[in-house]
Amino acid sequence: MLLRKTCAINILSKFVRKKSVALVGISDMEGVFVRCVPEEERMQITVNYKHEGGPCKTVNLERIQVEEVGKTIERLKASMLKKLSKKKKRKKQESADCAEEPDLKIWLTVKEKLIENEATPINQTFVEGAVLHIEDQLLPVEINVPVITALVLPTNIMVGFPIYPKIHAEFCDLQNSTFTWYQCKSVEDESQKKKKTKEVWDKVSEGFSYTPSVSDLGNKLKLTCMPRLGHRSGEEFSSMSKCDVEAGPGVCPFENRHLYTQNTLEDDGIRIVCYNILADIYADSDFSRNELFPYCPPYALAIDYRKQLLVKEITGYNSDLICLQEVDRKVFINDHLPAFESLGYSGVLQEKGGTTPEGEATFYRNSKFRQVEDCSIEIRKAINEDGKYNDIKNIVSTNETLKQEMDTRGSIVQVLVLESVINPGCRLCVANTHLYFHPKACCIRSLQTVAIIRHLQDVIQKQTAEGYKVSSVFCGDFNCTPKGGAYEFITKKHLGPDNYSWSNNPDFTLEGASFSHELDLKNSCGIVEYTNYARSFHEQLDYIFIDSTMDVICVIPMPEHSEVEQHIALPSVVFPSDHIAQICDLKWKSLYE
Repeated sequence: MLLRKTCAINILSKFVRKKSVALVGISDMEGVFVRCVPEEERMQITVNYKHEGGPCKTVNLERIQVEEVGKTIERLKASMLKKLSKKKKRKKQESADCAEEPDLKIWLTVKEKLIENEATPINQTFVEGAVLHIEDQLLPVEINVPVITALVLPTNIMVGFPIYPKIHAEFCDLQNSTFTWYQCKSVEDESQKKKKTKEVWDKVSEGFSYTPSVSDLGNKLKLTCMPRLGHRSGEEFSSMSKCDVEAGPGVCPFENRHLYTQNTLEDDGIRIVCYNILADIYADSDFSRNELFPYCPPYALAIDYRKQLLVKEITGYNSDLICLQEVDRKVFINDHLPAFESLGYSGVLQEKGGTTPEGEATFYRNSKFRQVEDCSIEIRKAINEDGKYNDIKNIVSTNETLKQEMDTRGSIVQVLVLESVINPGCRLCVANTHLYFHPKACCIRSLQTVAIIRHLQDVIQKQTAEGYKVSSVFCGDFNCTPKGGAYEFITKKHLGPDNYSWSNNPDFTLEGASFSHELDLKNSCGIVEYTNYARSFHEQLDYIFIDSTMDVICVIPMPEHSEVEQHIALPSVVFPSDHIAQICDLKWKSLYE
């Protein structure tokens, strides 16, 4: 009997937390794939089978990996026969053979050898070289086939703003995979007597990202990916945009700042961006639209619009370190991470404590840094649980109102220890934070800063004790002006009992509070008029502090005030956040010492 090869079983295995995990990709509508659930150590088998030329029927089985292959095949057969029986019953036939139950012959071979021992576990039989036989159909097993499981284009696409797809792949080297972009055009179908139009897809570009041009305006786009890993290729996967390409806002003020950042810095140079990008949960609400930012059109507050501007702005700075605040979990995963990874960055998100789905994210250029440690902490937990903060804990406990308020704040400090790729003996401690926002909470911000500096000191001391040359950068939205207690403590290394931070709010008054530290930190971007500009408030709140092992090469100029107030205040159709990014170029002096 002639056997017909119809498809392949794709078993994709990888290691996650030192556990062997099998993930599956389906390459054909008549495929079989296996997915192993690592937590429960189970294997899912899905069979798409055509019986006697009929429509494709899908059967799913989830089995434990150590189940005997004989039992699995019997269950597979029973499930398939059940579906076929339902099909028979729906047919209105009066012939005698209508009562006959369908039957299937199913068996498994490995390297053309029949698996006769039905007690063999299925994780030893669904292996390379195995073939599942269903009647006259052959389904050979392939291991680790490159596969795209998801490819999604943005829901808002504008002329002049780069598109980075959301993509999920298994056993795939995206850098060596092929990405092709197409534009949909409607043309007259000359084969029809009556005038009709048909869709034609014209190739417009290749590469992971694409920046639509004016010629794309009003048309849909399609992206096709051919996944590859070494010499192996998987099945081509395509995705079409759900929206037409729209006109963008034109030239944005941040593009003028890009004129200063067109090139990347030399090996001993570090360009740093610190930017509160305005989380979606704070921008897309009735309160923000009606009270906080009533001057901004609702469409310009929507994250689908703003994230297009944010990605273009941030990537255009060609930075080595990017410290972001108010980063939504979904935006980080679906937008920032794919875009920045395609440009040679790695990134880490540290969410705030509690249920707030936003936090701080730090990206670093892989050609300059590799991450060796993550020392991030939730500030309130550190104060309450770590003995080295007992002095802070004790003084806070003297004011019950203050203690309760601090215990509800989920503020964190993200601290990454990065190692220089060029000189592995040099390490950089990068701290990124966003302090409590309330204008009457200077006391809380000052205490949070004391805890952060102490933690940063400990991280630096540990790295120094291990023999490394250590430098430090402390970035963030401190919600504190240059006259505030947090700023004074960082730059002057001391905050005495007479500082106004301890008394500006009668509910949070502290007596006898005094703290010091030993880090030499300075404001690398200097004092500016504002970094946050809303309709009723504009102050400098964002800073990049550096230690004495670094020199400032230049500070990227702030936007012109006329640009900021062109649309009343921030955010606007050309400013995606209510904050303005702080950017500076540094020289890492200790790199070659």
